[in-house]
Amino acid sequence: MRKVVLLLIVTFLWAGVDRNLSYPGGESITAKEVARQVHFVNHQLYLNNQIVKKVKRKSIVIARRAPGRKPYVLQVERYLNNDFDDGVIKSKDMVIFVSGKMKGTGVLATEYIDDDRSMEMLLWLPALRKVRRIGEPSKNMAYSEADVAFMEESKLRRIGDDVYMLMGKKSMTFDQATMQFPKGKRNRLLKDFPQKANKVKADVYLLKATPKEDAWYDYRVDYVDRRHFTVYRTNYYQADEVVKTIERHWMKVEGVDDPRAYMWTYWYAIDPETHFETVNYIPAHIIKSDQDIKASFWSPRTLQKLKK
Repeated sequence: MRKVVLLLIVTFLWAGVDRNLSYPGGESITAKEVARQVHFVNHQLYLNNQIVKKVKRKSIVIARRAPGRKPYVLQVERYLNNDFDDGVIKSKDMVIFVSGKMKGTGVLATEYIDDDRSMEMLLWLPALRKVRRIGEPSKNMAYSEADVAFMEESKLRRIGDDVYMLMGKKSMTFDQATMQFPKGKRNRLLKDFPQKANKVKADVYLLKATPKEDAWYDYRVDYVDRRHFTVYRTNYYQADEVVKTIERHWMKVEGVDDPRAYMWTYWYAIDPETHFETVNYIPAHIIKSDQDIKASFWSPRTLQKLKK
């Protein structure tokens, strides 16, 4: 159980750069600066907080499927807080499972401004009625078929963990893949999943990132929007062959003027060899940003109130 929780929780853990990172001006930009801007977007540092809570039957949905098998589906809530000014804490991120065998399980992750300091992760196990401290998942190992961990592996990485190179610029049309279901095979949790490829035209940077230490892949290439710094596609390579592809569908966050204020609502990953698929889907109407909520909400006490 503990291993499964860790693999799935990784999806919503964030590591990143400072909230004061300014939007770049001019045409000249370095590879490392593009990487910093990508982190800023992925970590949603343009927001004070964001709440994605289950509303009626709608919630974040995680679906994982091997070829020829039924998808394994979970519902999740997420509570993110970036609004700290103590010079120590960068963010707190709480993930709660609200369906299935893991219902009532929660994790509270605290990220620190000091990049050399590991995240503090607290795991609430409702069956034991205890909060346990767990280690930060490794960023340099593969997790078998657990593509949820593959999907967000890069989010555990600090900027200094990789060497970056700009491979050029392109104008591209992305036919973003989706998890397909035959007619009559979508239940109430899967019925809102898009079934048509999302075509997106964009001017992008091709950003190559090579881990400084041994990792499960040799390098990855991000296709980064040159205006918003959203990443539409990431290809992971071993021996110059693609071993993992991630597609991200983005939406503009309402009420935030920053041109980087975009978040993904559909995240699709596939292993080209095994065809194992993973999707994270967030219904747009349940996303609430910059809410009036006390920082004390992000505490072990909140975890202890969870019920199985």
